[in-house]
Amino acid sequence: MTSRERLKTVLNFGIPDRVPMVDISYWTSTVERWRQEGITMQLHPAELFGLDRIGMVIMDGSFQFGEKILEDHEDYTVETDDNGATLRKWKVHYAPPQRLEWRMKTEDDWLRFKERLQINESRLTEDTWECYQAYKQAGMFTAICPREPAWFFVEECFGFYNCLTAMVEKPEMVWDMFSTYTDFTLALTKYAMDRGMEFDAFWFLSDLCYKNGMLFSPRVYRELLMPCHKKVSAFCREHNLPLLFHCDGDVHEFIPLIMESGFDCIQPLEVRAGNDVRELKRRYGNKIVFFGNIGVDAMSEGGKRLEEEVRSKVTVAKEGGGYIYHSDHSVPPTVSLENYRRTIQLVREYGQY
Repeated sequence: MTSRERLKTVLNFGIPDRVPMVDISYWTSTVERWRQEGITMQLHPAELFGLDRIGMVIMDGSFQFGEKILEDHEDYTVETDDNGATLRKWKVHYAPPQRLEWRMKTEDDWLRFKERLQINESRLTEDTWECYQAYKQAGMFTAICPREPAWFFVEECFGFYNCLTAMVEKPEMVWDMFSTYTDFTLALTKYAMDRGMEFDAFWFLSDLCYKNGMLFSPRVYRELLMPCHKKVSAFCREHNLPLLFHCDGDVHEFIPLIMESGFDCIQPLEVRAGNDVRELKRRYGNKIVFFGNIGVDAMSEGGKRLEEEVRSKVTVAKEGGGYIYHSDHSVPPTVSLENYRRTIQLVREYGQY
């Protein structure tokens, strides 16, 4: 099987020749460590280790305010992004930008700015087209990766406190935000498809859980977000696209909700938040594809702990199909080159059908 065939088979609940092996993200300091340990990183790490790759197509789903640098310091810049948020971006070390302020703070702001969510040619940038064409030329499994509506507003537009509070205090406003952005996202996806882009999956990148569970209650999810997710699910069924969800944190309470919404796959199943694919596989069987859960702490330690981590999880999770290897998060610099090589070797060994 090719990588694309292998991933398509698993995400359509079939059994491939082996467990697909994917790692999406490596810290820059991880790559630097591996260089010092003797490897020439002329290729993407996934290519270097023979992993299955997913090409991620990301369109401009912003409010298109335009980026602007406000301050330029030795270690960081302060700038505004396309959603109007003010960020501190680090120059010298790997870390997410620090959000300092949001432009959208009130219902009046939302009502004034929502008209900016228009479909136009600028949403499909030259870089987006070049990435898409490169993925297709390489025969890669290609996923459209738009912003998930709740996370878009929580993390990028309103901020955690304002948006999560509004879910309780102003549910009508939040419903308008989520449903409007869902419609915009699906229209943008259809716009890309009508212009020749062909996708193998639809993948939301979102973090609606933290180490102790969901950011908001199941009731709020059902009232404000499930109808939006079901609309996306219906679109995906119409276009034969598996529907994936990236969500860090403890997803035990979240999984049955997104299954009800129509999602086919959950990733990356963070170990430190208490997720264990062995227990999840016993609970849900092959009703949802599990993608990840090989702990980076075990990778860092290596030896018997690493072997047990891979053997015990992969052999259970792969049963009857429905499993894709991935670390439980991005690969950090605590993982040596030797231990990462051993991880991939073990997954290849235990992941055969």
